[in-house]
Amino acid sequence: MPTTPPASRVLVAAVTGAATTAYYATPDLIRSRTARGWAKAGCAAVVAAAAVPDLRKARADASARRVRREQEARRAASTAEPPEEPVGLRDALDGMSPRARVVVGATAAALVAGSVAMTVAGERWIFRRGEVRRAAGRSWPHTRAAVVWGLVSAGMLLVPDPPEEQDGTGA
Repeated sequence: MPTTPPASRVLVAAVTGAATTAYYATPDLIRSRTARGWAKAGCAAVVAAAAVPDLRKARADASARRVRREQEARRAASTAEPPEEPVGLRDALDGMSPRARVVVGATAAALVAGSVAMTVAGERWIFRRGEVRRAAGRSWPHTRAAVVWGLVSAGMLLVPDPPEEQDGTGA
């Protein structure tokens, strides 16, 4: 049964959608490349600022889960049962050999670099498509696509989060 998202989530989605639309529409509104860059940086800052409340909530939730795990471990230790502790990222890295750490670090760096390269390529493709539409005489060539990107970004934020696992069994 679908539920209505909280007002704060709708507000974040609306702000993100509007800022994304403005970001991709800037070539139609601002001709100066420098000014367009500053405007895009401002739009990106708005999107990042809109994400702060969710990031704070995620940190608080992670902290609460950590406290729960610690309490369960203490309770298990007092009853002489071996605790079932999930392995965290830090534990996993601490248990690796130096060579494995280098491989993991290099893989992470390669993934970040690939993500940045694909993002830049995608941004350039989107801009070129708008310029082709402009050359063909279409009005607001970047803004039409910008509205679609804004709606997609807002819609993705309205997708409900999956339910959290309570006991590690998925139930």
